[in-house]
Amino acid sequence: MWEIRLAGPKGLGVFAKNFIPRGTRIFSEKPLLAILQGQDTSALYNATKQLSPDDRASLLSLSAHVTKESSFIRWNKASWYIMKETISDLNAKLRGRKKGTGNWRMPRFHAIGEHAAILSIFRSNAFKFGRTSQFHQAVFPRISRINHSCIPNAQGNFHEVLGKFNIHATRDIDVDEELTLNYLQEHGALRAARQLQLLNDYGFSCDCSACDVVRGQEGEGKRTEMLDVLRAFAEGAANEDIQNPGEELRTMQLFINLLEGEGIAGREVATM
Repeated sequence: MWEIRLAGPKGLGVFAKNFIPRGTRIFSEKPLLAILQGQDTSALYNATKQLSPDDRASLLSLSAHVTKESSFIRWNKASWYIMKETISDLNAKLRGRKKGTGNWRMPRFHAIGEHAAILSIFRSNAFKFGRTSQFHQAVFPRISRINHSCIPNAQGNFHEVLGKFNIHATRDIDVDEELTLNYLQEHGALRAARQLQLLNDYGFSCDCSACDVVRGQEGEGKRTEMLDVLRAFAEGAANEDIQNPGEELRTMQLFINLLEGEGIAGREVATM
């Protein structure tokens, strides 16, 4: 149904090998590496030690957005996590809770470097989930290969009972078409705001039809108008000038029409 191959300057991507009808479940995966609600990235060190060699290799094969600043910060974090766990382990052995201290050694330089790389990979590839999920963030072996588009052709939903992240097509996907997801959470954001967030969080600029300066000009104008409508509605509601539920429905319908007019479907529209 799909294959992973080069996607130009974006690196690797996921492409349809055959026609995929709307509504098709494309992926259903359990997390490769995850942190639970209430945890932070400090939990990743012990979690990565539990990975099998194949899962570890799969994780390290994912790309990461790294800057000089982020690299320095993640090296410091990795050093702190590893030293903290190493000292804790040594103390446990000295207190008799673990046998033997003869094979104890300081953490190796490459171990710190590898964990810093894992932090960068997790930061660049993890999906964020709502508070109702057991997971706060998670990386997946193949789903994390799916690239971003502001007008995606697929969407993801985490199935709590199965413990799997399911990806479904939100429209028909043609042969050789790239599968895409929307990495951003905000509905109706303008191009400049989207590009800034994507650049800061993931290290790339989006070139989808909504972000193209020429092709996306009409949609950008409609988004600007819609944001003005929403702003006026919010200000009116705050001033208690608008108490008519019909006005709220009309405003939401305008926003839904905008999203559907740009080819956006699925959760973004359903949660309006």
